[in-house]
Amino acid sequence: MNKLIIGTLFTLTVAACAGPNPYGNSTERYGSSEANQTMQVSHGTVIDVQPVTIDSEGNVVGKIAGGLIGGIGGSSVGGGRGSAAAAVAGAVVGGMIGNKVEEMYNKANGVQITVQLDSGQVQSIVQEANANALFRKGDYVKVVKSASSKARVIQ
Repeated sequence: MNKLIIGTLFTLTVAACAGPNPYGNSTERYGSSEANQTMQVSHGTVIDVQPVTIDSEGNVVGKIAGGLIGGIGGSSVGGGRGSAAAAVAGAVVGGMIGNKVEEMYNKANGVQITVQLDSGQVQSIVQEANANALFRKGDYVKVVKSASSKARVIQ
């Protein structure tokens, strides 16, 4: 059983990894729906920068993984009805633990950047913080907006 759990965790870890980018370390993340499309680029000046925390939304991987591991672990306790009850209890507790672990690891440091565009319009964009791209008041930046209205600030 331990081999099954270790094998499952190893497979999930390896599957989540991306290979190295030939252009160097990535400073921005894009969804697959944002690739291969024209994006609108505007220029402007940063007028405010505020730190924020970004929480993940709707990710159930931790709950499912915790429930599976808890259920498998619980089913090995006792026999008959006791084993079934332990499996259910293990799945519930495992799901709760998985949910808490997911909450801890699915938060990201973010930044809310308010930009006054050259057109005079003011926009505020929240994005994940990147140590390689720090923004300060007065920086001249680009605001990139996709067709789906997702926006990000780049230098």
